[in-house]
Amino acid sequence: MKILVVSDSHMFNEYLHHVIEKNMNKVDMMIHCGDSSLNIDDPLLSAFDIVVKGNHDDALFPKYQIYQNILITHGHYYHVYSGYDELIHLCRENKCQFCFHGHTHVPTLQYHEGILFVNPGSLMMNRGQYGYGTYAIINIYNDQAQVEFHHHETDEICPFHIIEEGLELLEEFKKLV
Repeated sequence: MKILVVSDSHMFNEYLHHVIEKNMNKVDMMIHCGDSSLNIDDPLLSAFDIVVKGNHDDALFPKYQIYQNILITHGHYYHVYSGYDELIHLCRENKCQFCFHGHTHVPTLQYHEGILFVNPGSLMMNRGQYGYGTYAIINIYNDQAQVEFHHHETDEICPFHIIEEGLELLEEFKKLV
């Protein structure tokens, strides 16, 4: 299964529209991990199979959703700046081996206790020195995942150093919270 995962578009609807148009017929599923800042009935969101509530969403999206063995959430309800303990518990409770989330504006790919956590970053703008937004394309086959992060405008695959930089940034955030 090939999945488009976006998060934190924050009304940058031209980027959201671009990513939808670019990937609509190339993926099996489209997921928005919250902070679209759009109404629940917005036509842009109708392209998504799953949308969850972010801390900047007023609409009544769910806090999280489960699809097969994937947990989808925004992350703010589960204090992702402090780590993944709460999400690990929720994943275990729901027998999920994948977790897609947003909130930090930092694209990350991490394994914790056998669970793969993917944050696609912010479609609007990520925290980090490179200064552009990202989204993720995730291929899941036989419970294995291949994850690519893409530039929000050029759609090029991002270099791995943005993931390394993101992990360093999150470690700094942990010290502040």
